[in-house]
Amino acid sequence: MNSISKIWSTLMDRQLYRTVNLIIFIFYFVSSDYGIDYLPYIVSFFWGIFILIWDFFTERVMFKQPYWYILFAFCISYLISILTNFPTNLVPNGMNLVYLAIQVFIFYAVDPKVPSEKRDRQFQRMNDVYIVLTFVLALISIGLFVFNISYVTPEGQRQGFIENRLFGLFTSPNIGGMFGYLSCLMMLANNYFKRGSWKKFQWFYIFNGVVQYLYFVLARSRGTRLAIIGLLVFLFIMYALKIFHSKEKRIQKTLLTFFVIMGAYASFDAMNEVSKVGLSYVPGVVNNLITPATEKVVIDDLGNETTVQVNEPIKKVVIENSAENLEVSAGRFTIWEAGLQLVKQRPLFGVADSYVYRSGELSANIDEAPLSEMNKRELRRIKGNLHNTYLAVLVKSGVVGFLILLYFVFLILKDNYKFLMDKRISFNNESIQIYVIMLAFLLSLFVNELVENHLVFNNRDVMGLVFWSYLGFLNHFRLETMKKLELQ
Repeated sequence: MNSISKIWSTLMDRQLYRTVNLIIFIFYFVSSDYGIDYLPYIVSFFWGIFILIWDFFTERVMFKQPYWYILFAFCISYLISILTNFPTNLVPNGMNLVYLAIQVFIFYAVDPKVPSEKRDRQFQRMNDVYIVLTFVLALISIGLFVFNISYVTPEGQRQGFIENRLFGLFTSPNIGGMFGYLSCLMMLANNYFKRGSWKKFQWFYIFNGVVQYLYFVLARSRGTRLAIIGLLVFLFIMYALKIFHSKEKRIQKTLLTFFVIMGAYASFDAMNEVSKVGLSYVPGVVNNLITPATEKVVIDDLGNETTVQVNEPIKKVVIENSAENLEVSAGRFTIWEAGLQLVKQRPLFGVADSYVYRSGELSANIDEAPLSEMNKRELRRIKGNLHNTYLAVLVKSGVVGFLILLYFVFLILKDNYKFLMDKRISFNNESIQIYVIMLAFLLSLFVNELVENHLVFNNRDVMGLVFWSYLGFLNHFRLETMKKLELQ
């Protein structure tokens, strides 16, 4: 009976569910995994349904989160979207609804009864799993660059160093770059969980940071660069607001914070360019080391012949975005224009599924007449990925769903503003510093979502899982901190 109880508690462990799904989702974005994630994904899908049903009828942890009722309203809104588009794409739309519920009622939900020390350990273990996996994948990817290896999978996915950018083992350079970005932020969180300070690194974390940085330089990921800029901007905003609330040397401190952050980014950007130049010679050097020298006969002035060993000149590889895709949108404007055409057709509750050519023909709920040939070509090509979360929410759940989700974000931001501006909260405290860093990190993902779609309505997404999990974590950290302050 005791063993059955342990098995049951393990199955109902939402932190274990998070971690298992994190592993599955990582391999979903690895093109060379040849589908090993598919069967675990099916199992985890039904496992998630089981946890949702059990929690609803027992502990109801899902209803103990800040503003759960707004997220519930968002799910209902999307259900209405599905019903108003019935029977078009009913099965995939139903799966989207289940994944949405898993995100907001399992990943976002943190059990308030779990002691903070245990919760920290749980997130620390999840972070370690992610850090180790992404380290190995990024290291292998860099190895592909070093030996200048590239290939295309049977599904047509590019791998290795190809088109002057490092895809590595990932589905795209942007995915690999963002995985590295998340890895670095998780290291900061684990520094705090393990050693009480986000600034104390162990040697493996330093090595991982170098590996992720090298991948970032080689990937030339604009989306990751946007996220990093967003992180710095939100850090500046939060520190500037705190300085203005302190009323002590406000202008001087604000300017100092601004120049420190600007200096950090300028140094980072300059280091990227220097690193890019240095790395461009690596494949050529390695090739010369492993390629046997050729023999060449040299005749001197006296007519004597001498055989010498000659190496090929070191060839420099180009590391850069393709010329036609130098701007940040990278061809996304035509995708967004096509997406807006779908919004116009069903503005209130959306079309439920942006993959309008799922069956090969245009979905029955879409009127073809207003769509230009370019619109149709783009909608067919992108297979539902609108490369913009804000547009994806509008397309799938309409203005109603968009406004509900926007209201949820507003309330979360309001609570965080009140918390951080409280006079009892000091930014000199290590726990508050890591809170501010992780909050800025979550907000930076909103910047990345201008050109990608990860946080919502994108199933099996690593960034969506991390976002909702850490949002729930920060909510409870904030509430616990305020309770402690009130008891003082």
